[in-house]
Amino acid sequence: MDNNFVLRPHGDKPYHTGVAVPIFSLRTETDFGIGQFSDLKILAKFANQSGMDIIQLLPVNDTTIFLNWKDSSPYRAVSVFALHPIYLDLSPFIGKLTGAEQKSFAAEKESLNALSQIDYEKTLALKWNYAAAIYKKIGKTTLDTADFKTFFEKNQGWLKAYAAFCVLRDKFVSADSSLWGKNFAQYSEKVWSVLTKDDKTAEKLNLQIFVQYLLHLQLKDAVEYCHSLGVAVKGDISVGVDRKSSDAWANPDIFNMDMQAGAPPDSFSVVGQNWEFPTYNWDKMAETGYEWWTHRMTSMAEYFDAYRLDHILGFFRIWEIPSTAVRGLLGHFSPALAMPDWEIENYGIPFRWWGIDRFVEPFIKDWVIDEIFGRDNRDYIITTFLDYTGNGNYRLKEFINTQRKVENLATQNVPDWQIDGLYRLHENVLFVRDHQNQYMYHPRIKMTETSSFRELGDEFKHHLERLYNDYFYGRNYGFWEEQAYKKLPAIKEATTMLACGEDLGMVPENVPNVMWNLQILRLIIERMPADGDFVSDLVYTPYLSVVTTSSHDTTPLRMWWEEDRAFTQRYYNHVMHWIGDAPQFAEPEIVQEIVRRNLNTKAMLAIIPIQDWLDMTREMRIENPADERINNPEHTYHYWRYRLPHHLEDLSANEGLTNFYRDFIMNTRRSSLTEE
Repeated sequence: MDNNFVLRPHGDKPYHTGVAVPIFSLRTETDFGIGQFSDLKILAKFANQSGMDIIQLLPVNDTTIFLNWKDSSPYRAVSVFALHPIYLDLSPFIGKLTGAEQKSFAAEKESLNALSQIDYEKTLALKWNYAAAIYKKIGKTTLDTADFKTFFEKNQGWLKAYAAFCVLRDKFVSADSSLWGKNFAQYSEKVWSVLTKDDKTAEKLNLQIFVQYLLHLQLKDAVEYCHSLGVAVKGDISVGVDRKSSDAWANPDIFNMDMQAGAPPDSFSVVGQNWEFPTYNWDKMAETGYEWWTHRMTSMAEYFDAYRLDHILGFFRIWEIPSTAVRGLLGHFSPALAMPDWEIENYGIPFRWWGIDRFVEPFIKDWVIDEIFGRDNRDYIITTFLDYTGNGNYRLKEFINTQRKVENLATQNVPDWQIDGLYRLHENVLFVRDHQNQYMYHPRIKMTETSSFRELGDEFKHHLERLYNDYFYGRNYGFWEEQAYKKLPAIKEATTMLACGEDLGMVPENVPNVMWNLQILRLIIERMPADGDFVSDLVYTPYLSVVTTSSHDTTPLRMWWEEDRAFTQRYYNHVMHWIGDAPQFAEPEIVQEIVRRNLNTKAMLAIIPIQDWLDMTREMRIENPADERINNPEHTYHYWRYRLPHHLEDLSANEGLTNFYRDFIMNTRRSSLTEE
């Protein structure tokens, strides 16, 4: 990264304005059905003409795990170092192909580029076909160059394991290394030696490395062009990696492979989120000074001026879920100060007297079954799924005694309503056992919403509520702060990139202070307040923050406006201070006003999703706002396939549009040359 191009707080230019858009969503006249690294040049031109000076992306790493559309999520990395082959621009090399190949390429490119959404599987398969053909033409000469040899020498620590992983994944048509045989169960230099002895396999390894080299050159070239226009590029550092990834295959000791990372219930999902990533073994990482993380950061600093640290709360504590669970409600924060039985009893709760199973095992009685499944289905549910244990109580039969076993019922044509109900039975507990010590306990998140809690008398409810509030809102705060100060400084100080943290969700009260001390910018989304208020008050936005109107996980502004009429009306009158009935739809002036209020904050960075920028004008917006959504976090597997409705060339050539944006930005705090 150019040391002369560094974003710094309190710098010569205190306020910055930008656009957020995934690489895959970009659309140009030369694309192959999906955005490419080279498209950043045209995006940067549009941003510069519009008075913007920063572009924010989603992760750009390879995600090829499932070998189908599920790999479209940029947050499920197969490698945190490798770039995604789908972003390779093949056009500079097409002249090397035969006439028939060139004709076929042009036809397929035109067909894919005409689609309104990404056809992930077809696009990736075709790109690999042409990449392989290009490798046959220029691969050997490219790999013999001094520049390539320098690239390989610098990156072989991850590159060899990644290439070997990809070749074995494709050979066995699975990313699950346990299916590859004992000789390939874990990466080692011996694995590399074995694979390279076979000439055909060696060529497949070289193809993977060749593509990574071309991707590196194209992204570097695009970023350098952005810099030439005074436009910075902000990357995204995903919180985890897939358990079936080259990183986990090569470094299993730095992951807890029997656990899953996720998030507790929030506005995105009432049952929590299960990302299915292994959690980090931070103690093991600390032994090397967090070397894996520092290498990751220096690798990303080759391309980016700033980064968004996904789920920064995970560096204080992560929501850790047993591998036997499907949903997030049965997890607990880790690390966390769990409670022994005697401490629970000090709150007036007869933990051992009533029997610990009453608190940690699913509470199932006839009325609970009726409530979840309906009275008419009670007999069937009991006969099929439950065993009677006496005193009106039931337990789940062994063949469904974990949520993962319940999940498998889908292959047996068990209806969704029954599967969902069985998940709910599993979650009907008051405490969960600590993952490291089964004799220590954590109150189950949202325990007061369970039927197990409602069965209790008022006195015991009160005791449990007090314990719950003490545990989740104070008990661990100091402990979590210590954990953050162990990890975050090493990660942040590894590079000169501007650090920004995604601190949404259940935010401990000391998190903002830690981020301020470390000069890590916070993320402020007005409609997602961290303090339980109606919305975040943008007037009090701190300078060390990033403000945005929406994110890839939320609905865009127009869609959000239509979700909750009562909320919108209150927002319209009491936040926007506009009089009368709120319009049913977010007309351009509504979107403009919300964007303007964000740009007028004291935040160092104001980065608005490209959908919200486009929706500020009637000319650029599409008919259905739901088609602008990128991700729905309620679904573990969502098809990430949003594409811009307009070519970037057309946006850049539209002087009326770019002048409108430039004038709009100039009439906000963003134009100030001094901090206010």
